[in-house]
Amino acid sequence: MTARRTPRRKTGQADGAALQEAAARLGIEQLHPEQEQVVGDVLAGRDVLMVLPTGFGKSACYQLPSMLLPKPVVLISPLLALLRDQEQKLVERDIPSVRLDGTVRGKRRAAALERIAAGGPLLVMTTPETLATVDARDVLAASGVSLLAVDEAHCLSEWGHDFRPAYLRLGALLPSLGNPPVLALTATATPRVRTAILRTLRMRKPSVVADSPHRANLAFEVIPCEGDLRPRVLLRLAKRLRRPGIVYCATRGDVDQVYTILRRFDFPAHRYHGGMTAKERNREQEAFMKRGQRTTMVATSAFGLGIDKPDIRYVLHYQAPAALEQYVQEAGRGGRDGKKANAILLFDPEADRPIHEALLSRGRVRPEQLYRLGAALAAWAEEGRTPTLEALALSAELGPRTTAALLAKVEEAGLAHRADHDVEILASAESIEDEVRALAGQFETLRTMDGRRLDAIEAYGRSEGCRARVLRDYFGEEDAESCGLCDECQDRPERSEAFFAPLVAPRKKRRKKASGKRGRGRGRRKATGTDDEAAGEKTGRRRGRGRGRRKVAGTADEAAGEEAGRKRGTRGKATRKRRRSRRKTGGERSEAEPKRDAARKDLVVMPKAGGGSGNGGGEADGE
Repeated sequence: MTARRTPRRKTGQADGAALQEAAARLGIEQLHPEQEQVVGDVLAGRDVLMVLPTGFGKSACYQLPSMLLPKPVVLISPLLALLRDQEQKLVERDIPSVRLDGTVRGKRRAAALERIAAGGPLLVMTTPETLATVDARDVLAASGVSLLAVDEAHCLSEWGHDFRPAYLRLGALLPSLGNPPVLALTATATPRVRTAILRTLRMRKPSVVADSPHRANLAFEVIPCEGDLRPRVLLRLAKRLRRPGIVYCATRGDVDQVYTILRRFDFPAHRYHGGMTAKERNREQEAFMKRGQRTTMVATSAFGLGIDKPDIRYVLHYQAPAALEQYVQEAGRGGRDGKKANAILLFDPEADRPIHEALLSRGRVRPEQLYRLGAALAAWAEEGRTPTLEALALSAELGPRTTAALLAKVEEAGLAHRADHDVEILASAESIEDEVRALAGQFETLRTMDGRRLDAIEAYGRSEGCRARVLRDYFGEEDAESCGLCDECQDRPERSEAFFAPLVAPRKKRRKKASGKRGRGRGRRKATGTDDEAAGEKTGRRRGRGRGRRKVAGTADEAAGEEAGRKRGTRGKATRKRRRSRRKTGGERSEAEPKRDAARKDLVVMPKAGGGSGNGGGEADGE
């Protein structure tokens, strides 16, 4: 499907001034031509499908109308983290906005509903599940809606890579909201997905504003990495590429492993995945986002949504992702400042594909299980009874956890509602089984498309033509030109064997830390730390009371140095006691003392004879 561009709407001088003022409030100095066209069509009351790469400022295309239109603009998004992030930024800029989702409860929810009822220019940020609730739908119907903006619009198609059943209900909800104009936004949509978006949202003669998924400043590259070559290539690239950068991994375990490797080789790095606590993730993200930081973020696909860091110089995929849609979206987070950025894929299809097949099989609904759940729901509905989750699981002959997961999909489709332990069936007994079977068919289509998407990413990795042209062909762009930047266009020679050779981790730097106290005698002792700083500090404290100065140098073996420090510490008190005794007795030594000194020679070199009250040199033996 070729994007059809509509003539740009000419706004009046007054409208143009208001638009510039609204853009300034968002911190935007100049709108892109695509943004101007979308905002102009929206203000004129037209439906718009916007398909633009990551980093084109799609959020401004509904934030600006929310300040200029007389009634609330409703934003639908499946990403709670993105909604929270946008709310925070809009509040900081004093732009009228309200967030209404499942996490907003009690007094906060009542206050949000009251603000929506007041109407006027306002951005209402919500999820498709919340929009389907009675209180949200009623208050919006009363206040009126100037525009319905649907972000991540590809989620409503089973042909897309992130299908969500809750999006299927949006078209049916439009009449209750007064059939407002619709703005559908996505960064990645194949021709088939675009057609599904237009049909499901019932868009009327829409303006389609689309651009290539490939940005001209991205230099794509694929490096074959089989077996244990991947960590070696990663480290060599980490040395050569400019930072900041992002390294995407398929699993949490890979994130931890790559992060550890980078830190072991003294590269500044942070990590981010769903297994960390929210506090840990926020801390790592804030450190990476600091202006001027030249570091690397190692993360799963959970990182990056709503991230606005323009100076990312490279995006490296440690494994191939599950779909070209995902790859383009994540690679597009590099080079948003318009300068060159590298998008590199470390490619090993024999290892990568099984990982994604396993992850997808766990995450996708199995149709036969959904059929059994639908039959059980129909039986309970026919009897007019409300089952508990446990009773429903028993009827469907499924485990409670499996039933809960399947029920979440059925609930998204509006066929049932789970309240505490009970399951309220919303559809009739005659229709619910058919509805569930239709939903199962959509998930079956999704599973089929999963395999095709894995085939597409493998074909991209093996292609011998321009990488950007392969991506453009996949997204339906006709007569795509070569980019001139990718590894194939540059005709780079194969990398030498040395590039894939093993690397040796650098030795840890020895740090000496002086520590000591003024002695009570005639001089001052100074203790220099061993390789183990704690041992050096302890040595200085324990040996700080003599007539002269004795220096203890570090050993090569940290464990030996630590052990030496412990031994000297335990003997320090007895040694001082003997010295005081010798001073009282005129300097005579007991018979046992030479034996003790001989036993100590493996730890400390004693001062040379005739040293007097001067400084004695010494070092600890590393063995």
